[in-house]
Amino acid sequence: MPGSFFDRLERWEKSLHGFLLVCFLGLVTLQALFTKEPFRFYLSFAERLEGVSWPDQELPAVGRAEERVGKIQITLVGYFSLPRAAVLINGRQVANFKEREIWVKVKEGDEIEIDGSAYACPLTFRVSQVSPAVISPRVNYRIGTAGTRVSLGEVRMK
Repeated sequence: MPGSFFDRLERWEKSLHGFLLVCFLGLVTLQALFTKEPFRFYLSFAERLEGVSWPDQELPAVGRAEERVGKIQITLVGYFSLPRAAVLINGRQVANFKEREIWVKVKEGDEIEIDGSAYACPLTFRVSQVSPAVISPRVNYRIGTAGTRVSLGEVRMK
């Protein structure tokens, strides 16, 4: 029988061999193109990313274990807004009191200061919330300024 099942199976097998040979030659050709500079740049997505910095965000796989980050909420007592009063961490301004309550991110050993030198009147600030990892400053810790810069102390974490 010229059209038997086994004859058709042999033709299918030969065409499969040809297809695999073409795929193998294509793979070898593509790998050879990756060795040349202009082709590698356009064919490889990872090559285009080399030297490009990632956005500044906390990536769990990249973050260092010794740099634990916490958050502290500081509330302005008695006023709704004092935009020239500022919170400084390690001498650098990170927030101001445009709103009554502000959150600041802190790390172990950071020095937190409140700069109320723009206002001559006495001002009171309160630590209203802290993240669970923060030991110091404590919740409900109050601090006052009268035209001065005052330190909340150094951040301690568990």
